[in-house]
Amino acid sequence: MVNYKIQIVTGSMKDAGTNANVYLTAEGTNGSMTWANLDNPKKDDFEQGNVDTFTVSSARDLGDINKITIGHDNSGKHAGWFVSSVQIKNVSTGKTWTFFTNRWLARDEADHKLSATFTLNNGTPAANYKIIIFTGEAKDSGTNANVYLKAYGSNGSFSLNNINDPNDDNDFEAGNVNTVVYSASKDIGDISQITIGHDNSGKHPGWYLDGVKIQNLRTGKVWNFPVYRWLAKDEDDKKIERTVYAGKDMPHYDYLGMYPKKDREPGWSNELNGICHDASNWYMTQDGNIWKFPVSFDLNTTIKNEDKTRKVYKYHYGHHLGDCDCFNNYLFVPVTDDGAPYVVVFSTNDIHKVIARNVMLLPDGRSFSDMAWVAINPKNGLLFTSDGYITKNKPIYVYSIDFEMIRLGKNNFLKLHAQVNLKDEEFDDYVERSCMQGGCFDDSNNLHLCNGYYKNEHSNKKGGITVFEIPNLPYKPNDEVLVKIKARSNQSHDFRFQFNSYGQEPEGLTYWDLDDGKAPGIRGQLHAIMIENNAVSDAFNGGGDDLYFKHYRKI
Repeated sequence: MVNYKIQIVTGSMKDAGTNANVYLTAEGTNGSMTWANLDNPKKDDFEQGNVDTFTVSSARDLGDINKITIGHDNSGKHAGWFVSSVQIKNVSTGKTWTFFTNRWLARDEADHKLSATFTLNNGTPAANYKIIIFTGEAKDSGTNANVYLKAYGSNGSFSLNNINDPNDDNDFEAGNVNTVVYSASKDIGDISQITIGHDNSGKHPGWYLDGVKIQNLRTGKVWNFPVYRWLAKDEDDKKIERTVYAGKDMPHYDYLGMYPKKDREPGWSNELNGICHDASNWYMTQDGNIWKFPVSFDLNTTIKNEDKTRKVYKYHYGHHLGDCDCFNNYLFVPVTDDGAPYVVVFSTNDIHKVIARNVMLLPDGRSFSDMAWVAINPKNGLLFTSDGYITKNKPIYVYSIDFEMIRLGKNNFLKLHAQVNLKDEEFDDYVERSCMQGGCFDDSNNLHLCNGYYKNEHSNKKGGITVFEIPNLPYKPNDEVLVKIKARSNQSHDFRFQFNSYGQEPEGLTYWDLDDGKAPGIRGQLHAIMIENNAVSDAFNGGGDDLYFKHYRKI
């Protein structure tokens, strides 16, 4: 018995995927083999832009495979299929054969055939590239023009003269994430730069491009090309083509869904405000309480009290507790409605005992009027927060932390380090964030802010999640550093953070890579809380907020 690994790439154009049953025949120098129904029961195979892999077997070694026939039975609601390429690998020998198909198998396309035969593509080792293009959220940032791209690597280049999907008139709309899978005739090696542009055609050709991500699907290597500029005759430097060098990752996300299950009241979520984590535990602030859950604890479980047998700890501190953060084995929690707002510190080893606290003062010596969040950059230990709303005249305040003072149990352990203010994508206007609710950092200096309240602020761009890249901040406590938006949530595209104005309220958020499966029911990297203040259960069960814990995967 000989095992083969088959990789099939479905096209990225509109309606390219199929629900039909797919079969493949491989012909080699030692015989042929047909696999009648390629199917992975745990996922939707052959969806638009998919790269599907199957492990199959043959009674004998087929030798050098030089021809394939691939097709489907035309069953299902959406049977037509565009197949980009097929790769077959002999698992024992490691030898690989690649067939560039790039055609429709559909009754209503091209030659109307449901199957086709292809011979082996000769030449240097081939590669499939996934190209992801991020259009920005700036006003009128989408384009109707024809977009092209050329990628330059250490072993050559490839060009896509027109990336636009002929079956979709809404390519590259504001906030869109467009994915193209391109089958190149050879692996072009390490990609150092791209040139991307458009032909300035159409009614609204100007385009604000966040950036491009390219992944070699054979090796898994990824290159990021951040742009964050206009390609427009009437914007910026009037250029419609840019050459971009490989750079930092871009903080864009795909919404995965909610867990715990929708509308759950697991006992610990009523008036939930904040969330953070260390290497092994969740920490949450809720109605004056601090909770600590091991990451292995299923958050869909109903629990109302501390349970040491399950390593679930609860401490009632009282007062209003905001969105918290962890660093260096300490838990930092913002506190209001107890006089002047302050940050209180606990040991992550024992959340039942207060270690120190710091009353928050503005640069002129006055107390903060409000404080809903703290976020600590794991790269340098600087603490970020704001005095309620963020406006042009009320920036984010950045503090250094004196951990020796904390260790000694002394208060006033924060020292103003810098001030940060927010600008829009075009670096034109200040960004106001009313009703600040939460903040967190990822592992690449990107600050994620969450704001909004149960009123109409979310209907424009003033509510939800926004992401800002924070540069290196030298000690300049009286100077203002300006940063611009790198990504923002929206109501309809991949990075969705939807909430209505009838009781739903955003709260805290945290960044934690949980794709390894250690958190039951939860995957992704960005995790954000929203609660339903006007839940039906309030009237019938004597109170309790429905919990919407939303999870996102970095694209």
